[in-house]
Amino acid sequence: MGRIADAIKKADSERREKLRVGVIGSTRPDGDLRTGAALSSQGIPLSSANGSVQVISPPSRQAMATVTLPSLSWDVHPSVVAIHDRSGSITEQYRAVRTWLLSRLNPGERSCIALTSSVPREGKSVTTANLAAVLAEVRHMNVLAVDCDFRQSSLAKLFKLPAGPGLADVLAGRANLNEAITKTPLGNLSILPAGNAGDLNTTELLHSRMTSRVFDEIRERYHFILVDTPPVQRSSDVGVIGTLCTGVVVVVRMHETASHLVRQSVRWLQSNNLSVMGCVAAGCRANVDRYAYEAEDRDE
Repeated sequence: MGRIADAIKKADSERREKLRVGVIGSTRPDGDLRTGAALSSQGIPLSSANGSVQVISPPSRQAMATVTLPSLSWDVHPSVVAIHDRSGSITEQYRAVRTWLLSRLNPGERSCIALTSSVPREGKSVTTANLAAVLAEVRHMNVLAVDCDFRQSSLAKLFKLPAGPGLADVLAGRANLNEAITKTPLGNLSILPAGNAGDLNTTELLHSRMTSRVFDEIRERYHFILVDTPPVQRSSDVGVIGTLCTGVVVVVRMHETASHLVRQSVRWLQSNNLSVMGCVAAGCRANVDRYAYEAEDRDE
């Protein structure tokens, strides 16, 4: 990752211009929810006066030097917009979150970030998938998305990959990492699905020494690891997984998740000595699909 720091200046001007105003997400006429994202470094979901538009201001020095990717014929779920619509405004918002995350790292540092939510169906798995896709655009960066939500695994379905063997099989000794990790058509992106936990106690699995060894090994192999974890209010697993990660990001579905649940979840994570890096606001409604600038900005 040290080479990234040297390369990112090249794209600074273009990326800074694109990220000045961001639309977070929208609901399409056919009912397919499209999830976008924004981060609050204070661990509080971002909001705006009318609830429709979020503004992201990441550090301009962290604009990414990315790989020019060929057109992909990869059949993934429509909610993975970073693959389906790589030049769209929602994908740009995921790139803005990518910029924010990478700005928190030191050159050469490898990072493992856990993504969670307060309750189910807030979009944490969709956010994990899209962030993994845009992180994999960064030159020289090997990215791994790990599904640690054994009860409601989603990553394999989103990327339309085999559901197993996966992490649960590795932890149970039924498979090794090489068998469980799947390379994707997106070059330096790999997926470690949840696998089949069966009747095994997942909390005991995660508390085992094997879990620490597995995370140590994937840290050696990959520059950036995103871990999809269960919701805070439904499982304590994120408390175990979070100790193996650099930090935790909380996904919040705007206008649906009760604010007291978000505050409660953040306090619980912090009381367990986990570093809450911020919140991603998902599912925000917007009236425009393309970037637009305020009138006073056009002459700048």
